[in-house]
Amino acid sequence: MKNHSFEELIKEYKDCVKVNADINYGDKSEVRKANKAVDRMIMISRLINENYLCRIYDFAELLNHKDFRNDIWVAHHILENMAYPRDLEARALEVILEYSKEDSVNGLGNRMWLKNWYKKVELD
Repeated sequence: MKNHSFEELIKEYKDCVKVNADINYGDKSEVRKANKAVDRMIMISRLINENYLCRIYDFAELLNHKDFRNDIWVAHHILENMAYPRDLEARALEVILEYSKEDSVNGLGNRMWLKNWYKKVELD
């Protein structure tokens, strides 16, 4: 795999977020494309963790970007795929908590995710 610069990875991550912003779930090809984009975002967050961990705060700046829901994707990927400091954990959890208040399937998913997160933290 080609080595990508941090900036290239961020651009690609944002592009993948856009793919997931407006999906027609009735169209199987769109769903497959969105799933591939999610897999790629996960891979990018892991690559940043492995190769650019010193730039985690630059990646975390996307927590301030609500366009296309960048913030919620980044929050989950920081907590699930990266070695993060406590202050970023708190910021990411704040974003997820905000979205968990939505009266939607996404809100429910985030409420369930938070419940599991706090259970895991208690066990650790």
